[in-house]
Amino acid sequence: MRLKPILFFVVVGGLAAFLVLKEARNGSGGVINIGQMAPDFTVKDSTGKEVNLSDFRGKFVFLNFWATWCGPCAKEMPDLELMTNAFKERKFQMMAISVDVSEGDVEKFYKDRKLTLPWYADPGRKVASKYSVGKFPETFLIDRNGHVVKHYPGPVNAQIISQVEGYLREQETAEQASSTQ
Repeated sequence: MRLKPILFFVVVGGLAAFLVLKEARNGSGGVINIGQMAPDFTVKDSTGKEVNLSDFRGKFVFLNFWATWCGPCAKEMPDLELMTNAFKERKFQMMAISVDVSEGDVEKFYKDRKLTLPWYADPGRKVASKYSVGKFPETFLIDRNGHVVKHYPGPVNAQIISQVEGYLREQETAEQASSTQ
């Protein structure tokens, strides 16, 4: 009699483990995995123009989720500005996505800090939800083919500029190799 309940739990547990592993490998279930194709989305830029992530295919994308009320977000903004300026002549795209409800708050934040890096609005957190962002700031690095190559939960700083430089160099080397073939 005891064998049936044990067998039942082994079968159900095995099935549950299989489904969890399958979802994790596919990158679904709310988790963005390294190597996975970054989910595409549409947001509005600071002028109200709609922009898709896929519009930046061919560029290295620094996708950062932030908010004006987030202390660590405010602290990392000067470094994001520095990075944007350092790579502006390269195939690099900064996407600082604000989850603030009020665009006026973002505009004031930028004006007060004299920021020029591009920002995009996600007031309903639809894009942040697609990327399972729960805390702010959170950053995803996306290669020219649209694959996630790095994920930084929490604030980033100027120290990662060398890592981004390395990814950009790899990207440029790959482009040069493919153009000579």
